[in-house]
Amino acid sequence: MSTGRSHDEILRTAVRKMLAEFSAPVSPPERRWRGAVDQGLTMLCAGDDAGLQDLLPVMNELGRAASPLPVLEAAIANIFAPGRVGPDERIAIGIGRDGEARYDGGRLSGTVRLVEGAADADRLMILCGGRDLCILPAGAPGVEIAATPALLPGLADVHAHGVPCEAVPLSAADARRLVAILRLGFGARALGAAQRGFEMVVDYARVRRQFGQTIGSFQALQHKLANSHIALEGCRLQMSAAAQAHDCGSADWWALATSAAAFAGLSLRQVALETQHCFGAVGFAEEHEAPALFRRVHGDVARCGGALDARLDLGRHVLNGGAEAIDALFAREDDPAAEFRARLRAWLDANWSAAESAAHRGKPLSERNWNLVFAERLGRDGWAALNWPKAAGGLDATPFEQLAFSEELLKAGVSDYPLICGCRIMAPEIIAHGTPELQAALLPGLRAGTVTGCLGYSEPEAGSDLASLRTKAVRDGDDYVINGQKIWTTDGHRASHMILAARTHPDPDVRHGGISLFILPMDSPGITVRPMMAMYGQTFCNIFFDDVRLPPSWRLGEENGGWKILSRALANERIAMGGFVFQLRVLLEALVDHFREAGDRGESPIVAEAIGRLTAELVTGGQLALNSIALMNDGGVPLVEAAMAKVYASELAQRLTETALDLVGGEALLGAGAPGVPAEGAIEQILRTSIMYVVGGGSNEIQRSMIAQRGLGLGR
Repeated sequence: MSTGRSHDEILRTAVRKMLAEFSAPVSPPERRWRGAVDQGLTMLCAGDDAGLQDLLPVMNELGRAASPLPVLEAAIANIFAPGRVGPDERIAIGIGRDGEARYDGGRLSGTVRLVEGAADADRLMILCGGRDLCILPAGAPGVEIAATPALLPGLADVHAHGVPCEAVPLSAADARRLVAILRLGFGARALGAAQRGFEMVVDYARVRRQFGQTIGSFQALQHKLANSHIALEGCRLQMSAAAQAHDCGSADWWALATSAAAFAGLSLRQVALETQHCFGAVGFAEEHEAPALFRRVHGDVARCGGALDARLDLGRHVLNGGAEAIDALFAREDDPAAEFRARLRAWLDANWSAAESAAHRGKPLSERNWNLVFAERLGRDGWAALNWPKAAGGLDATPFEQLAFSEELLKAGVSDYPLICGCRIMAPEIIAHGTPELQAALLPGLRAGTVTGCLGYSEPEAGSDLASLRTKAVRDGDDYVINGQKIWTTDGHRASHMILAARTHPDPDVRHGGISLFILPMDSPGITVRPMMAMYGQTFCNIFFDDVRLPPSWRLGEENGGWKILSRALANERIAMGGFVFQLRVLLEALVDHFREAGDRGESPIVAEAIGRLTAELVTGGQLALNSIALMNDGGVPLVEAAMAKVYASELAQRLTETALDLVGGEALLGAGAPGVPAEGAIEQILRTSIMYVVGGGSNEIQRSMIAQRGLGLGR
């Protein structure tokens, strides 16, 4: 294995060293600029060798230092006006809004506002009318540069009074590309500033004491910082995806860049605000780094029309392009599951007809999610053993392939829900930890899709705090005797077997180390099941165990060793979050189709802005889910990353459906099958389901505490 550092790390280290060596106020601006020139930063994006994947890390490092060095401006010159500006010339760029600046007859006239670095620039580049990139000396006769008081220092108004200059004519596509690169570059710099401020305040929270303890142990502050951590990671992933798409020549990179800018605008400002809140009075002093970083974040995300313009641009793009435009935002040039997807699609074409799909959609949700006929069809052809090792007769599908499996079935309008708990959660643990007797009894039926499962985890006083469960399994001769209660067990009334967590250690104070896992036949004497209808349209159950007897051979692993197995079983549930993001994507596509059918393809700025915001947030949810799954794919256990994806996606479901209620109005309340129902009733359905995702699997409040404590190292 190579121990060498990545190109990105080498680049970042060199830039960080240069910025530290020529840091303000020790070094004058001219010396800091000379350091950037000598480092070769003014040659980024020159020729064919470098792209945005080199530019954005540099901009990120500049942001961490709150540095205004015009490196992005030099890159713009290299891309759109190669050879017209010297490599050591400082450039200031202005984007003239309609009517502000005019290029006519070889002369530039008018005013462009909020041009950063104009007072120190050697050259000005002004985009006029979205089509002419004017280039002129900053000190040319007829140019007046007027500094303006502002939140961000270094802004100026540029007045041009009929100044002769050259102009590079741009096509509409090139002008759009220029603005997108600026947005992405400024966003990367703002991200660096926000990251630096966040890192400082997390360090501060670890040591600052109030009321006898570090402030980082206060839950309110932990949750603020967890939210900031999620936002920063979402911004990073979005910007990285956009840069990669640009450098790969993807036709859809512009939409990804616009999505990144739309998301960053609101998110990074909020992170900067929360950073200041957590610093308290310490962060008020201009001598502290925090104020300069705060200014840099707000100044950079407001450039090029700010986040509002980005959301409007993205919303109009999606409303014009429909589902295809949304799909393109999630497409991967290097999809690691591409061959698997193609094979599965071919199988679905042959085994799930359009007529079956239509009839299936007409059923109540609880029936749609319990299609045993289809489950056995999957089992017949080997799909039930999706994530089993090949040695056990499984497909040994990677986490990416498992995600593709869920997505493709959802796209086809069918579910493998009866198999999830049994085949995808229970079976791998039976294979890894079950006795030969247990394997012989259950694996054939699980592989065939005839054995189904449910989860026996939560109890009345052990929900998110699962280690406090009280259901007991006590040895009595040749059996365990189980007594206790489980609640909120989905489909416990019809699953054939349960994966049961029970306490086997006699000392109740032994929490994690006192739990064992069992596979329990649901027809065992002493089990009482009381079904209830959940708000999200499925049946869940109260289940009571009264002297239920079970042989030790049906235990998974060693006695009292269940927590480690349980953690791995829970990991298999994390892939489902990617599938949930896909459900939200289908809903957004249906919402877009609703407005397209009504004739609104971006004409209403209210609709366009909302669709743009939701699209950017959905892309973020997808990136967070993929990041978690990528870590699993590499053999890791993405505890924090999965929690971040879960918190974000579940709350996005609420924002999406609540926004849909506002945009669509009362018709959004209609359920499936109602006349004129929009989105086939998915708006109200997913709104109800979102509550379960927020609370289930460990409530979001508990997840935030875990993110803060495990991910950020804050105290309990």
